[in-house]
Amino acid sequence: MVDEFEEFIRGRALAEEIIKRYKTGERNFTGIKLKHTTISDTCFMDVDFSRVNLQECLLKVAYVVNASFTYANLEWTSFSASLINCNLSNANLRGSSLKSTRLIGVDLTSADLSGADLRETKLIGCNLRNANLTGIRTTEGTIFCDTIMPDGRIETNSPKVVNAQELLKRYADGERDFRDIILHRVDLSGVNLRSINLCSAHLSYVNLQGAILEGDDLSAHFICCDMRNSQLICPDVDYRGEAPKLICSDLRRAKLRWFEWCGSIFIGNNFQGTEGVSAGSGEGFAFIHNTIWDGGSFVAGPTLGLQPLNFRDIDPSSF
Repeated sequence: MVDEFEEFIRGRALAEEIIKRYKTGERNFTGIKLKHTTISDTCFMDVDFSRVNLQECLLKVAYVVNASFTYANLEWTSFSASLINCNLSNANLRGSSLKSTRLIGVDLTSADLSGADLRETKLIGCNLRNANLTGIRTTEGTIFCDTIMPDGRIETNSPKVVNAQELLKRYADGERDFRDIILHRVDLSGVNLRSINLCSAHLSYVNLQGAILEGDDLSAHFICCDMRNSQLICPDVDYRGEAPKLICSDLRRAKLRWFEWCGSIFIGNNFQGTEGVSAGSGEGFAFIHNTIWDGGSFVAGPTLGLQPLNFRDIDPSSF
């Protein structure tokens, strides 16, 4: 019992050390051994967790972006995270829980997922070639979108996944409520979609150059989207806790009148030349990390930015 308690204390101290080292700029954590503990933070980006042992840990990180877990031991590990453009090839994920997680562009080639919990999991643009899926747990809510399965076939299994032609036809027919929709690698450049509801929608690798999105709820995930010269307009912003999440997207010269600042997520974006940012109705902080601000300055973060009137009111050097 004493040994287990001491292991728990050591594990918690190491988890806190990892977070501290990350926030001071370290990104190489290869070979770290950490069991039976929790790593909790908002974002890990560009980190190398190759060959780590995180067996039976809880990885409670909202966004893990461009990370490597190759050959990692993640057996019985629980993920409470969105994994974006991560490499988990040859990882041991036996019995792990990925329940209700979002995996976008994740490389799982030759990974062992036997017995893993994939209930309500979204796998979008992932690669499962030669992965072991024996005994995985799934539900009707488990979504495969443009995902390479172990045998090499490409799987898309949900009516929530639509292409550009279907979206535009439904819109032309009068539909405006597209909450929870999944758009992946589609071209919507130049479209004009007014009065649209994108509450909890998922857009990844979507071309929105020059597009106009206007509606009372645009609280979607925009991941790796090309949003240059776009317009995002929300006339009556009041998400009451829900806010849009912008991850690794290009918003140069965009015109934004759309977001609730409080609770917004800005990770890896480019806002150079962005105009007309309204702070919305809420008060509080947004999470900012690895983002180029509208004047060209770079906010490394991770940091919490206090609600400004517009981007130019923020002095990145103050973070």
